[in-house]
Amino acid sequence: MANQIRATMNAESPLFFFYDYVDPASFVLALRLESEAMDTKAHLQLRPFEVNPPPHSLLDPTEGDWHDHWSRAMEDARDVGVELSRPWIVPWSRKAHELARHAADHDRFLEIHNALFRAYLIEGKDIGRVDVLVALARESGLDPFTTKAALDVDAHTDEIEGMRGDGLERGVVRPPALRSGSRVLNGCPDTQELRRFLAVVAESNEP
Repeated sequence: MANQIRATMNAESPLFFFYDYVDPASFVLALRLESEAMDTKAHLQLRPFEVNPPPHSLLDPTEGDWHDHWSRAMEDARDVGVELSRPWIVPWSRKAHELARHAADHDRFLEIHNALFRAYLIEGKDIGRVDVLVALARESGLDPFTTKAALDVDAHTDEIEGMRGDGLERGVVRPPALRSGSRVLNGCPDTQELRRFLAVVAESNEP
């Protein structure tokens, strides 16, 4: 993502972005945020929020609601210059989020974050598979052996689940969503709606 988007952990006035790597609308909103001037005192904090956490049954990509969700997202993606590849599988994204959290410990978060979105949504890779994730980690400069060990022992599962639970308690329905204080914007807003929301956030952070 662009330099103006800062994935920090201790901002005084954070703007939380809840996303999932298997959700095309999350990717579209990430791209729209990237194109906007984040000229506010709010720092963007990225928060994983699984669309369909285990042990729920896997989603069917041909199912009505999810199929329609993808169709809308593909149109929105074209508006920002990206062509998405409709998936053949909707894997659980828990391990992908664990990889991103592992990458953060090794200063590779943004590389892995972007790679995961593109691997699934553009390249059609199954990011629910550990071998696929380890390959992405290697390509991004992470040690494949320590990465696989972290994924095998569920090193960051509790943290991933905890951030999802916190989002639910604070009004997030599903990804994508933005939250600043008590303000929550669920869904993928168009550019004008996003700008209005960011403007309100900026005003609320004025001294």
